[in-house]
Amino acid sequence: MSTKECKQLQPQAIFGINGKVENGVRQHPITQAVIFPLGNKIGIADFKKNTQDFVAGHTNSISCLDLSKSGKYIASGQVNHMGFRGYVIVWDYETRKEIGRHDLHKVKVQAICFTAEERFVVSIGGKDDGSVIVFDMQTFSPICRQPASRAISGNALTVRPLHSNPFFFLTAGDRHLRLWSILREQKKLYVQDVQLASKSRQFYCARIDKKDEFAYLGSGTGDIIKIVLNCCDKDNVTRPGTSSGILGAFGTHNARKPSGRDCNRYVNGVRALYVLEGGRLLIGAGDGEIQLVEERTDVPLINFREYPGPTWPYLRIIKSTRVSGRISSFVRSTNEKFYICTDTNEIYMLNIQSWVLKLLRTCHAKAVYFITFPKNYGAVFATAGHESIRIWSSSRKQELLRIMVYNFNCAAVRFSQDGTSIVSVWNDGIIRAFTPMTGRLIYAIPNAHNKGCSALAVASTGRFIVTGGIEGQVRVWKIEPFRQDLVGVLKDHSGPITSLDINYLDTEVISACTDGSCVIWDINRMTRKQVVTANTQFMSVLYFPTGVQILTCGSDGRIIYWMVYNGALIRELTASKKSSVNCLSMNATGDYFVSVGSDLQVKLWDYNSGDVVGVGSEHASSVISAAYSPSGKTFVTGSTDGSLIIWDVPKEYWGQPNPPDGPSYSLPKAAPKGKTVAARVDSGTRLKTQNDENINGLLKATPKDDICCVECPPCAKKEAKAADPFAECKIVPDVRKC
Repeated sequence: MSTKECKQLQPQAIFGINGKVENGVRQHPITQAVIFPLGNKIGIADFKKNTQDFVAGHTNSISCLDLSKSGKYIASGQVNHMGFRGYVIVWDYETRKEIGRHDLHKVKVQAICFTAEERFVVSIGGKDDGSVIVFDMQTFSPICRQPASRAISGNALTVRPLHSNPFFFLTAGDRHLRLWSILREQKKLYVQDVQLASKSRQFYCARIDKKDEFAYLGSGTGDIIKIVLNCCDKDNVTRPGTSSGILGAFGTHNARKPSGRDCNRYVNGVRALYVLEGGRLLIGAGDGEIQLVEERTDVPLINFREYPGPTWPYLRIIKSTRVSGRISSFVRSTNEKFYICTDTNEIYMLNIQSWVLKLLRTCHAKAVYFITFPKNYGAVFATAGHESIRIWSSSRKQELLRIMVYNFNCAAVRFSQDGTSIVSVWNDGIIRAFTPMTGRLIYAIPNAHNKGCSALAVASTGRFIVTGGIEGQVRVWKIEPFRQDLVGVLKDHSGPITSLDINYLDTEVISACTDGSCVIWDINRMTRKQVVTANTQFMSVLYFPTGVQILTCGSDGRIIYWMVYNGALIRELTASKKSSVNCLSMNATGDYFVSVGSDLQVKLWDYNSGDVVGVGSEHASSVISAAYSPSGKTFVTGSTDGSLIIWDVPKEYWGQPNPPDGPSYSLPKAAPKGKTVAARVDSGTRLKTQNDENINGLLKATPKDDICCVECPPCAKKEAKAADPFAECKIVPDVRKC
């Protein structure tokens, strides 16, 4: 048997970004590519060409990122496990190669920046480290280290360089604001605290104007602190006889309120700032508010000395808008256009001239638990994640529909065979079905599993569904238009059900469990047919398209073929020697299947020979879900960091189409005797869903660059209080009524 050569799988599209990193998004000044962190890799995406590549080298999640002014270098820092060191790595942008690193920070690198003229890289450590380290870009080595804050102030959270002087930088944080100068020859730092008068603030972000005269800082209190920087003298940090000091804490002016109560602050603090020309500021708040403001000219600043509050209403709002999630980054793309990144992993484009907001990129904020395609329709696919089900377009590479159920995770999602409903199971124990175009709730089955649902399979007729729970039970439900009934409970497993699959005849279902067993159940008789066991925690199970074999994978890294009729083991394949295989998906013909695992690798296998024919390694964290498209030309994988990748299958591995079925013979129907009478009772067979919604109409109904976001109503009905005021207390007011 000749082994086939293993090809490198190419990603067609990648949906993914880590928006929780403060100031983590950057744009290259020459190529216009957007640079962002994604897990333990740095992503470099070109939105115009729709391409994306990765720079790998960190051992854990990236916690901060900066790009030098010319675009020649990238610097990044990471967070690590407690007791381990966090790396700072400097990369060459052109070659995508590492050119220098140090591991002097403990646990986490909080923030990083290049000073002017790309002379130094300054990094500050997290709360377990608390030091400032300066890395020289000429010798590519660290030159000095110093504690970032004094004993009476808190940790530094952000660092900003000056625009023109490479030897100065500013650190800000929890009751902490200091101005530093680097003495290269003496390998030490001079520092001076900025005078904040009586104001105590936690600073989240800082920006310095182009002339290096003023700095603006966003605080957790929701106001903007403006300070004057008297930077000049390297030895004394500021000019002799002067010091850097505060000009005021500014909020926005509300003209409708009387003086003394006319100052508004930003909700959840000011999280991102950008200083524009003409003294205007672009401000992003913790609640998603974005405002363009300018300093008031009608009132001189000195007049506010007698103002009753600590924050002065010195900013006038010019324009305002709102996005979902906390704002983490502002990136200037052109003079008018800004990229805005939020902690819900979404990137918006804002034109500050026309004030048009457009959603560019979205992805899951947490792990993608399940991916599925509709039957014989590859244009869209659905993903299940934290608080949401999302429907994506494969061709447009964008999100079309989002169904939100707050505070709960969707464990699995499937399309009904005819495409008229989206069935999902959630960890609150409720089965929910939605319409595929508008996302309305069709039905909900509460308390389906008492510890939460974990797996789902839908029959090809759509007449019944099978669910698995965390308590280890498999339940079969009969689905009718106005009624959903529990048909039977199948008990054999002692752990959570991880995966379910129904054979193509709808006669049997197989359940995989973490207790090391897979059980084949007869659906018609509600009995156990066969059980297969292995020394592993089964993560996924699949029927071969003809239903004669099954394929399993588990935590031991093995993929096993089994016979259905007697449960015999046919073949074992080792997919990973040191980590688990989390999910399997097979193409429609059964020629090829894909496996994904915690080793970040995606593997394409030939089913008959058992060879790996393709490997992809673009994911930045454990891959836990996968789905083959019905055409067999692409497949989609999802990981724990929320990223999705659509992969191209090489043309020679698209699979052979199945031969047509042989001629079938059916008995001629006998003509009914006597008069035919129409049935009086409609059993629900003639009922269709409202408006005849089908998944194949979603793409046509959704405009380009538009997302329909739907919130699911609560499923548990509140008991209405009785109209009679005494009914609640069960008091009989009139004795004669007793």
